Amino acid sequence: MLTQTRRHSYICALLGIKHVVLAVNKIDLAEFSGERFHHIVADYLGFAEALKFTSITSIALSARYGDNVVHRSERMGWYEGPTLIEQLETLDVGEGLDAKPLRFPVQWVNRPNADFRGFSGTVASGVVQPGDRLVVAVSGRESKVERIVTADGDLPEARAGDAV
Repeated sequence: MLTQTRRHSYICALLGIKHVVLAVNKIDLAEFSGERFHHIVADYLGFAEALKFTSITSIALSARYGDNVVHRSERMGWYEGPTLIEQLETLDVGEGLDAKPLRFPVQWVNRPNADFRGFSGTVASGVVQPGDRLVVAVSGRESKVERIVTADGDLPEARAGDAV
């Protein structure tokens, strides 16, 4: 296993990332060998056990030739898992973030005129609705949410991942 793989896995664990996609690339250099793939996966799973990831999905692929990136490889009949794009499109990365306390890093203060002041950013966790009372983390000042405004109009609520 590469040192870089270990390093990236430690960083993921420190950041609280729970789902890992182990993309075993360059399988073409091993002549699309299932045996080599399973050896690499077993080695990684042994290492990653202590990191307590919720899930690890291992994908055999050859980025150079496109095998198992978007379309299933015809050269790896032994591989029964998803393609890389299938896995990435179905993974729920926001799992449980709505249940956590609201975190809204302000990225921009929107003040087009004297009658409007908005705070723009992406909800990192939690749910916010008009009428909610908020506390600014640094100053402790309280404020009330009047509206949740987006380019497409007002929203009844904003959840983790929503840019407002």
